[in-house]
Amino acid sequence: MASEDVVYLLDGLAIESGIDLDKLAETGTWITQTIGRPNRSKVGVALAAM
Repeated sequence: MASEDVVYLLDGLAIESGIDLDKLAETGTWITQTIGRPNRSKVGVALAAM
């Protein structure tokens, strides 16, 4: 499970993670583009499409 998806779940359960979901998703997109692999995070893909 992708980190972005876990943080999104925690946010939905009103559990403070202290992690900025938007910045995490941006980092995940950058990493996947850098290594040439598809982003498998559902939340990451959704946020990148916005």
